[in-house]
Amino acid sequence: MPGTVELPLLPEEATTLGPRLAVVETPEALIFMNASGPLMSCARNDAAAKRFIGAVVMTQGLANGADLADVLGVHRSTLFRNQKLYREGGLEAIRDGRGHGAPRRAHKLTDEVLPIAQACLDRGGSQSAAARAVGVSETAVRHAIKTGRLRRRAQPCQRRAALSPGERAERDAAQAQGAGTAVKRIDERLLACHGALSEAPPHFEPVEGVANAGVLLALPALIGEGLLSSAERVYQPLKAGFYGLHSILLCLVMMALLRIKSIEGLSAHQPGELGILLGLDRVPEVKTLRRKLAELGEQQQAAKLAAALTERWARGEPDELGVLYIDGHVTTYTGRKHRLPKTFVQKRRQCQPAATDTWVHNAAAEPLFFVTSPINQHLLTLIEQEVIPEARRQIGTQRVLTLVFDREAWSPESFRRWHAEGVDVITYRKGKQTPWDAQDFQPFDLACEGKSGTYWLAERSVQVIPANRKRPAFWMREIRRLSQGGHQTAVLTTRQDLPITAVAARMFSRWRQENYFKYMQAEFNIDHLSTYATEPADPERSVPNPERTQAEKALKAKRAQLGRAHVRHAEQQRDGASKAKQAKEAEMIERLEEECTELAERIKAMDKRVPLKSVLDPEHIVQHETERKTITQLIKVVAYRSESCLASLIEPFFARHDDEVRAFLKTAFRLPGDILPDPEHRELRVRLYGLANNRSQKALIALCDCLNTQRTVYPGTDLRLVFEAIQSH
Repeated sequence: MPGTVELPLLPEEATTLGPRLAVVETPEALIFMNASGPLMSCARNDAAAKRFIGAVVMTQGLANGADLADVLGVHRSTLFRNQKLYREGGLEAIRDGRGHGAPRRAHKLTDEVLPIAQACLDRGGSQSAAARAVGVSETAVRHAIKTGRLRRRAQPCQRRAALSPGERAERDAAQAQGAGTAVKRIDERLLACHGALSEAPPHFEPVEGVANAGVLLALPALIGEGLLSSAERVYQPLKAGFYGLHSILLCLVMMALLRIKSIEGLSAHQPGELGILLGLDRVPEVKTLRRKLAELGEQQQAAKLAAALTERWARGEPDELGVLYIDGHVTTYTGRKHRLPKTFVQKRRQCQPAATDTWVHNAAAEPLFFVTSPINQHLLTLIEQEVIPEARRQIGTQRVLTLVFDREAWSPESFRRWHAEGVDVITYRKGKQTPWDAQDFQPFDLACEGKSGTYWLAERSVQVIPANRKRPAFWMREIRRLSQGGHQTAVLTTRQDLPITAVAARMFSRWRQENYFKYMQAEFNIDHLSTYATEPADPERSVPNPERTQAEKALKAKRAQLGRAHVRHAEQQRDGASKAKQAKEAEMIERLEEECTELAERIKAMDKRVPLKSVLDPEHIVQHETERKTITQLIKVVAYRSESCLASLIEPFFARHDDEVRAFLKTAFRLPGDILPDPEHRELRVRLYGLANNRSQKALIALCDCLNTQRTVYPGTDLRLVFEAIQSH
């Protein structure tokens, strides 16, 4: 290149910064060279000399900014800033790196507030708490500690440095050979192998940057829902092993909150990182988790666990039990080994092997309990046999009970009987009705599903059962809503004391239950089957007689054939066909009539329903296993209710409460954070990293402060959970 002098042969340790400059790095100094030899040098810890060299080299254009920044250990923008200061003020301008001759004094963490921050640290507070106490950023407190203006309180429990994610990854991988990935508590696992350990206790060590640490935010709400305490009363301890009842249930609930939608999905996550959240070295393997779930199913206590949870929720929310929302949800069985009873699956528009779950929600649309019907009983039968007795057991016989459901369970005779027993209903009217005059409707302001609007409503008393000699007429209250398109939606109720707006709001709020099913399918994969195993079904259960069904089909075909024969005979008479042809057709009609009569008599003599054992062999009389399905569904319900509990604490921060809050919590559960145990103060400090925007960060801080007031103890330890959100001012 003309006008430049190429560098001579350089030492092997030299780094070329440009066509006219190179640097030799030694442990103590940096030596800059050109074609004639060494130009200048500086000590590695001499910040002022580095600023001067960087400014001079950049001003003379001897080196590329990015390469020079790497050598000097600064950011490229710092080089350009020093170059500008050098041009404007010379050496004096960059002497202290600030553009002024004397260093600046602290303007936030001043000498007046410094004792306050030090006192907070002395009391065992964190750097974040000390920063909030004096109104500065955590970075300022951290810098003051680094420069010696503040000092950390001696904490013997944290003498060991917190492990970084990289250090943990190396440690987990080092144990993989011969012991399994992330296996570290080998002594306890050996004891578990010999049956000498019933369950490994949780143990925490200081760690940094734990993935999904935010899911621990749900632990206070989870404990409040009573899953662990109820399961401990209902289930016997699991077989001696490293993982016990508490760790398995916590693992399953955390998987649900983190949207790990199947047990197999656990294999896509780092076992050691998830194990930290449980206080263990790693989470169980997929086969181990399946084995433990099967062990729970063998105890046949899922129904008792569901009853215990329902009783706890009903006792904690007595005001929400007056109105119960009821709806069915179909879970499809996709296994091919067994033939199971079929039912119509609405979302697929066809009949498939499936089981129907009847769900009951309280007035706040929170799930209370569900009833699984392997034989797909009618909703009306399930309400009569399962829902009403369970609801009466929970809320007592004196309190008025109101059931809200759709027209599938329409039955005026049942409504009359229930009303006499103190059970009222609100439901849609079934069948076509004569429209009411538009002038009968009046506007009402109504809040439904969190939205306010004007509804055009009208009401009348209607007779649903006419009177006869044995009983009087049965009247119900009909309320209709007129839509903008002119459609009239009819709602019937036996409640005469409620205002018209209250009846309409409770009926139209039934869509919250539909929204619940949609949310649970999308977020918690509630339709996923944990097993395809089956169990023996009741052989005495009555089913439609298959022989009668076939005979009815044959009779229907014969009658259709007879009808076509009558049509042909009439056409022959009209067209003047030969007498022989007409006689032959008449003979066929007579024979078909005799066959139809004989077949109808045979059908009349057959039973409509027969025991299942008379239709199938005993080994084929099976149904989908309900134990493991019930356990996994209960865990997902607990996860949903825990999420709802957290959502109620931070609703004021979001305009669209339900949608935005749940999206925020989903993000918060996946936040990384530091987990710092403090046995001296019996605390387990969880420091969560920041969120993307100020509103979400404020909501996270408020949620942490609210949860800290509950003083929740991590299960299996004496450590109180303390949540912090790293913040800046």
